[in-house]
Amino acid sequence: MSKIKLFNKGDVILTNPEIGYYGIAVVLSEKEKTPESHPKCHIAITPLLFDIEVKLEDLNFNDLKPFEFDRIYSLKNKEEFSKKETTIGVYTRRNKVNFKIIGNINPEIVYNGPLPFEPSYDLEITWPIYGDADETLGRVAYIHWERKKQKK
Repeated sequence: MSKIKLFNKGDVILTNPEIGYYGIAVVLSEKEKTPESHPKCHIAITPLLFDIEVKLEDLNFNDLKPFEFDRIYSLKNKEEFSKKETTIGVYTRRNKVNFKIIGNINPEIVYNGPLPFEPSYDLEITWPIYGDADETLGRVAYIHWERKKQKK
């Protein structure tokens, strides 16, 4: 059995959020394994989508930013409201799906803000915890791209 490769800070990940489409995600941080948890990292999903496999040199680094969108909430007996979401999450560093790493960059060009690993009510910013990155990594960017395309 081969050892599972780990994501490293700055890795540029080629995702495959839909058959025939490729996206880009970037590892923003890394934390070693502890007795309580697997090694962790923050991964940012970018809005970049391609219909071909791209290489690092094909990317415009100015476009390597976390995808942001307005999530609309419609709760019973409450007025509809929205909240801006940034697609950064806490994942294990285990690349169990064997995503292709197309390069390594300084992650601060993608995001240069707080990256707490544990959610805490006294923090201004927290990131959702997802566990292992799976085949759906980057899917949210594809879904929003598809919706925008259908509205045109």
